Amino acid sequence: MTNITKYLLWGAAVVLLAACCMKQAEPQVEGHYTYEHAFNYDYLGNHFDVSETGTMDFYVDGSGLDSAQQVYTVTRPEGDTVTYVFNYVSPSHWSLDADTFFFAGIKESFRMELMETTYSSTTAERRSPSPTLGEELDSKKLAEEIITLVGGSIDYQYKFHLDTLTAEKLQWSFTYRDGHSDTWEFYRSK
Repeated sequence: MTNITKYLLWGAAVVLLAACCMKQAEPQVEGHYTYEHAFNYDYLGNHFDVSETGTMDFYVDGSGLDSAQQVYTVTRPEGDTVTYVFNYVSPSHWSLDADTFFFAGIKESFRMELMETTYSSTTAERRSPSPTLGEELDSKKLAEEIITLVGGSIDYQYKFHLDTLTAEKLQWSFTYRDGHSDTWEFYRSK
C-alpha cells in the first residue's frame, strides 16, 4: 500500500469518525431577542388595546430582562380615547423543564414609566386636542392604575408552553383561566 493510499484511507476514516461523533447542537434559549405583541381586554368599563415592541434577553444564569415600549389605547364608555406610551423594564427569572417555560418578573426591580399621553374626543362639542382638567386628572389616575395593576402581577410565575425553539425563533403560548390563549414570538438577534 502506498503512502498516498494510506493517507487517503486515514483521512476518510477521520472524516467518517467526525461525522458519526458530531451531533447537531440543540438550540439554546439564551440570547437576545426582539418581539412585537398585541392584546386587548376590558377593565373598569373601559376597553384596552395594548401593543408592545421590545427586546427580551435570556441569560445562562436563569436571569432575564424584558424591555419594551408599551402603547395602551383606552376607549372610554362614552367613546373618547386616551393613549398612553409607557417605558416598561422588567428584570426576571426563567427556567425550562421539557416544554414548560417558567417565567417571573422581579417586583423590586420592575419599572413602568409613563412617557406620553394623547387624547381623542368623539363628542362634537369637544374637539379640542387639550383635555379638560377633569379629563387630565382622570387620565393620570388611570395611568397610575395601569402601572399598579401590571406591577402587582409582575412576580407571578407564569408557566408558558414552549411551542418553538430554533436558532432564529423562540415562541411560547399561555392559556388563561377563561380558556383563551395568547402567543408571543421572539426573534433572535444576530
